[in-house]
Amino acid sequence: MKYVIIGAGPAGLNAAATLRRVDSEGDVTLLSGEATPPYAKMVLPYLLAGLMEEKNLFLPVPDNMTFRTGCKATRINTAQRTLETDTGETVEYDRLLIATGGVPERPVIQGSDYPFVLTIRDLPDVRQIQKLLKDKKKKGHAVIAGAGPVSMETGDALHRLGMKITLIVTSNRVFSTMLDVPGAAVVEDHLHKQGVDVLKGEDIVRIGSSGKITLKSGATLDSNLVVFGKGVNPCVAFLADSGIAVRRGITVNECMETSIPGIFAAGDAVETKDLVVGDQRVNALWPAAVEQGRIAALNMAGIAAGYDGSLSRNILRVFGLSIFVAGQGRADGPEIKVSTGAGLYHKIVMDKGILKGFIFIGEVRHEGLYREILQRQTGMGHFANALLRGGFTYGRFQRQAMRI
Repeated sequence: MKYVIIGAGPAGLNAAATLRRVDSEGDVTLLSGEATPPYAKMVLPYLLAGLMEEKNLFLPVPDNMTFRTGCKATRINTAQRTLETDTGETVEYDRLLIATGGVPERPVIQGSDYPFVLTIRDLPDVRQIQKLLKDKKKKGHAVIAGAGPVSMETGDALHRLGMKITLIVTSNRVFSTMLDVPGAAVVEDHLHKQGVDVLKGEDIVRIGSSGKITLKSGATLDSNLVVFGKGVNPCVAFLADSGIAVRRGITVNECMETSIPGIFAAGDAVETKDLVVGDQRVNALWPAAVEQGRIAALNMAGIAAGYDGSLSRNILRVFGLSIFVAGQGRADGPEIKVSTGAGLYHKIVMDKGILKGFIFIGEVRHEGLYREILQRQTGMGHFANALLRGGFTYGRFQRQAMRI
């Protein structure tokens, strides 16, 4: 059996390792569009901040397989069971896994191609920023378009390096896809205390060669570095004429198989069931990608396995503030409890006694337990106040689960 995997992120790497374990005779080829060995993208902000060395970023590649760097898939011929690459090669497969991840949004505006204007999705982006800062005597001013997790973690890293930070936010609040208005206000107040400027309802429309930025309102800012962190989309453009069903991401069944038999998909490029909402969506999470890669590989090798779904969640610490959000934390309704304090915001959302989502800002405890409660969708109404305080324990959860 000839297995081909496109993409060397967490889904692709774990799929390769799984295939090597369950089918020692199969031929496994792993193709990466990047020039470097595989690495952990989720810790790039730590590398940028100088909190880790680059050598510790890289991930091991399974033995006894073919691994190709600088080899990007450009087209799939599902009838011939072949794929074409940007190196001009044609690669044959019996079973194919698409694990191409996501690509950052980068608006096409005047000046967006200057060398000091970057996204931060890949290792070359971090290396370019490091080079720019090394060449400058003063760290200067970084303007970051976006206020989601990637933007915030990038801003935090640059702030640690001594740069002045300004966030340009198109919406009316930071973390608009994660937090409700009161929760965002707590974060914005914290950012203000850290010396971070947040310009809401704005957008960058033009960038000059000297770094002068023009905003939608007509206001201008001087900058030394511009980073676009306004979201990531599934990397699926090369599938346009493949016949593989794609909505926002690649659609798959519980076996991680696409609409074309023998072709599987996993990771940030796919849509899977959201365990709380119940619909199909892209939940771009490292642990989900790892598990999806494993499930896909088992089915590719003929071993039946099913993927239950994933849980939308984010846990991060930015500018010294801890944030943990999962499920439908932004929702409103009658079964909502909120607790606030100085630099603190806790909110839980329930429906008929079942936890549907939460927001914890400022104090985060028992992350794994709260994630498990949310995934199980078990009635927890009697423990709402304990859940809100963040003081619910594993012992109480097990007693509730066993009705002790």
